[in-house]
Amino acid sequence: MHRPLVTLSGDRLTPDEYFADYDRNFWHTDNTGCWKLERQQHFVENGNASWDAFDAGDWPKALRLMEERRHALADYEKRIAGHGFEVRRIRIVEEPISPYLIWELNSLYVRHQVGGKIRVVDGGAVADLERDEVLPELFILGKKVIYQVLYTESGELEGAIRSDAPDLIHRWRATAGRLYDEGEDLGGYFARKVAGRQPHSAW
Repeated sequence: MHRPLVTLSGDRLTPDEYFADYDRNFWHTDNTGCWKLERQQHFVENGNASWDAFDAGDWPKALRLMEERRHALADYEKRIAGHGFEVRRIRIVEEPISPYLIWELNSLYVRHQVGGKIRVVDGGAVADLERDEVLPELFILGKKVIYQVLYTESGELEGAIRSDAPDLIHRWRATAGRLYDEGEDLGGYFARKVAGRQPHSAW
């Protein structure tokens, strides 16, 4: 991706400021729900034990650690439902699927199995939205706040841009909703494209 990244207007936050602001707002999301848009094809997730195992080349351990989180994820999804909203995630995937995404899609599949709302959109399907700029990584909390999560070129978190501008939130909620409606449910996509694949064979 050589085009510039879409950059939202708003307040720049450090990673710690982003996490703190997100924690203050997430559980107060209204019943319109949250949207999460993931575009980049590789992230660095230091501190995630399963990702660390994947990065070290130990795929069986990475899968085992994902499975160990199943009950915690199920409790998390039940807590979200109990607060009266949903989190809908859109994962854009380019072919060939990157090693990182093979790992992430396996992780997301566990979340999907316990109630997570996740759909996959082919990279080619967003061409009309990316004629000039690449779509941002977004987390939208109801009608209250939008975050553009910022990463380095190597995929390490470097902060976020925060906005509570209603027009900006409305615009990106509409975009996320369109992509979600057009996307494929993760269960079917995973069975066709990911199940049984070894990520390191894609390197």
